Parts: sequence; C-alpha cells; structure tokens
Amino acid sequence: MFLIEKFISLSLLSPLPIIIILLFVGVGNLFKKRKKSGLVLILISTFLYLASSEVFIDKKLYDLENSYSIISEKNLEKGEVYVLLGGGIITTTGEGNIPGIMPAVRIMKTAEYYKKYPKKIYISGGSPLQNQESESSVYARELISLGVNSEDIIVEENSKNTNENALFIKQELEKNGIKNIILITSAFHMKRSMFIFEKNLDGVEIIPAPCNFLASKEKENFFYYIPKYYNLLKFQLWLWETIGNIYYKIKY
Repeated sequence: MFLIEKFISLSLLSPLPIIIILLFVGVGNLFKKRKKSGLVLILISTFLYLASSEVFIDKKLYDLENSYSIISEKNLEKGEVYVLLGGGIITTTGEGNIPGIMPAVRIMKTAEYYKKYPKKIYISGGSPLQNQESESSVYARELISLGVNSEDIIVEENSKNTNENALFIKQELEKNGIKNIILITSAFHMKRSMFIFEKNLDGVEIIPAPCNFLASKEKENFFYYIPKYYNLLKFQLWLWETIGNIYYKIKY
C-alpha cells in the first residue's frame, strides 16, 4: 500500500502528467498527418523525461562529480590554505544577503575543515551587480558565525567567474608565498575549476576538495524512472558545467 501511495504522489507531483499529455497529443498529431507538430511534441516530451529522471541525469552528473574524489585526511592536513570559491548569493530575504543553496554547503564544509586543521581561508567571489554586497563578504560573515576566526579570512571581491577567481587568487597567493592550496567548491563545479586553476597557477599545488555531491548513489529501482521536478535543477547544473568545460577548453 505504501508503494502505491508513493507512486501516486510522485506521479501527480512530477512532470509525468505533462510528459504523458505531450506524448499522446504528439502521437495523435502523427495519426492526423500533422507530422511536424507531432514530432516536435514527441521530442519535447522525450527531452523533458530524460532531463527530469534519475535514470539519465544522475548518471551524467555522477560522471561529472566523480572527476575528483573526496579529499583525504592526509591532503587536508597537508594544504597550506583553503580557497573557497563563490557560487552566488540570495538578496531577496528578510534577513539580508545570504549564501545561495549550493555555496552554503561549501561554506559549511570549509568551516568543518577549518575546525580540524585551522589555516587561512581565501574566499573568491565578487558582486555580479556592482551595487550588491560581494559573495566573499557574505560568505565571510557566515564563516565567522560558524566559529572561524575573522583574522584567518582573506576576501577577494573582484572576480565574476571561475577564470577571474583563479587570476585574483593567484595575486593573493603570490603576496604570501603560498605554494599549496586546498580548493573547495561543489563537486559538479570541480572539474572546470581544477582546469582553470591548474592553467593559471603555475608552481602551485592544487588539492581538490569537492563537496555537495548531488547525484544519487542508490541502486536503480522503480522510482528511479519516475520524473521529478528537482532533477531539472540537476540537469541545468550538468548542462551549464558541460558547456562551461567545452567553452573554457576552447578559450583557454
């Protein structure tokens, strides 16, 4: 009974009804000799199903996220400093500016690592809109609230993308003679980040510390095939990073 109730609730609160309607209308149009509109609707329904189902997107995201493993205790102790990359802020809350959902996990991980092995934290992230508070300053405030000493935080507030993160952080590292860093960002963003940092930071050892893994590690089951709205966010992240990886490799 529980499985039936779960199936019904997941089906009704998912893109499945929309996918089925689009598919049936598309097939109906084919029978009515409206081939173009029929094919378009069938393609849209197929795309929507793949983009919202774990059976497709989790496999793609898993491959992207597992380009690098979780940092080992040995490497965590070895790194000279932490470098935390920005990933957006939310400016429309009643509490003022707060970290976005994804970078919030990065911040918590950074604080966790800091408590184990206290060392300087370099935060890289400017303000996409000039009149906004920078990502770095928002993250710094959160880290301090989590017990990080404010004197151990260095903010870089000029960068607006991953390449600029690397370039501006490079300047800060050179000032202080740092030759070994622990790079902290979301697992889906680590592949592109490592490519850019290794390209720009000659002579600096970069230790990846991916966090915020989103792809499910569960074995496939019946519910794996039911489309869900939150998988569309995973698809968006995977697509953005895939395009970003291609673009950065061509440009840099």
